[in-house]
Amino acid sequence: MAVIMIVDDEEEARLGLNRLLIKEGYTVKLASSGEEALILINQARPDAILLDFKMPGLDGIEVCRRIRSNDKTKTIPIIMITGFPEEKEIAVQAGADDFLDKPIDPIKLSMRIKCVLKVAKIVDELERTKAYLEELRKAEEEKEGKL
Repeated sequence: MAVIMIVDDEEEARLGLNRLLIKEGYTVKLASSGEEALILINQARPDAILLDFKMPGLDGIEVCRRIRSNDKTKTIPIIMITGFPEEKEIAVQAGADDFLDKPIDPIKLSMRIKCVLKVAKIVDELERTKAYLEELRKAEEEKEGKL
């Protein structure tokens, strides 16, 4: 099953989301800060990230920007968790794929995770196809150059 990282400075929020995701069958990784999340992401890439908007130190927006600026992590789906409507636009501009309002509705959480994972799978397949076609193109160019 997919690995979901929860990044939230509030322990109660992390543990509550953890319980919900484990019930859904996901493997969960927990991070209590933006700094910790970036370290864990580089150690083992999660399949999706639930990221709190407001945290001390590196907030969710900065974490999202850093994830998006790294070639190894830029395609990880990020669902930003926020309690304020005006933060949604900022989250999307920073690179979040989706957002959830606080308090978290378990049904919406489940649906959003399934959707971002499905899209991520399609994007991954497209990237692999693109790389394969590029290899074929280069091989054809080399073949033509040798004739």
